[in-house]
Amino acid sequence: MKAVQRGSRFDWGNIKAPLAGLGGKRLGVAILLAIATGPGHAESPDANGWKFAIAPYLWLPNVSGALSFSGNSSTGGGRLDLGTGPDSYLQNLQFLLMLQAEASKGDWAIVADAAYLDFSHQQTTLNSVGAGNGAAIAIPRELATNTGSSLSGGLFGLAGVYTALRAQWGTVEPLGGLRYLNLSANANWALSATFTQQGATLATQGSLSQTANIVDGIIGVRGRIRVGGNDRWYVPYYLDVGTGSSRYTVQASGGAAYAAKWGDIQLIYRYLTYQLGSGDLVQRLTLKGPMLSVAFRF
Repeated sequence: MKAVQRGSRFDWGNIKAPLAGLGGKRLGVAILLAIATGPGHAESPDANGWKFAIAPYLWLPNVSGALSFSGNSSTGGGRLDLGTGPDSYLQNLQFLLMLQAEASKGDWAIVADAAYLDFSHQQTTLNSVGAGNGAAIAIPRELATNTGSSLSGGLFGLAGVYTALRAQWGTVEPLGGLRYLNLSANANWALSATFTQQGATLATQGSLSQTANIVDGIIGVRGRIRVGGNDRWYVPYYLDVGTGSSRYTVQASGGAAYAAKWGDIQLIYRYLTYQLGSGDLVQRLTLKGPMLSVAFRF
């Protein structure tokens, strides 16, 4: 999850740098509090008053993943595994609604991030269908004449943030909270002939739909690095890892930002990935792409 940075000193961004190699529940996150501190702390914000920020944003993620649907009569009762994406950013994005908000007082802040995305006509590959003995039988590529999938869902994150370090070069802000993903997936296919092999069956035509609700606890760090020794240009950074419904989830971002008197403009690259078990609808899901946000402070 990413949030909007507060104040022209503390604006920031969100997420992503693929962390390949994270083990299931290993959440040993080094929160980088030992980053070289400057020769003294910048002045603290007004500890007596609340400050607020709201930031509509545009995120254009490429979506890829592996899905496993519970079977029905068209699959002989066996699970159907398929892969989706990556595909065009805008060709498949049907609808989007994205907003971040923050309330802060002194060194503490509450940040929220909400997004709704709807992708249709995703590039899709049928991988396997389950047999009666539980084995997964691969489906020949040449058999599938037309396959497709669609994904839609909401993403919501809520976290508490503490400004642990203010220095001339920037800030370090540890955070902790929750991230929730609601995902509805649909798959449809047409084959040149009914597939029957080793006890597995897949009808000539069919479709499957399923919904997943994924809730994870997250910990991480956000902040900013000043550019050129001024408070206008800065590099926002964000990283979190989590677990719960997922084996693990990772979100990271970084980019460039400009702090104006009325708020901040950020252009970043945002990455979000989920890894779940083989029995779940979502086995793997990754969203990554550029993001533009405009934060208004009041």
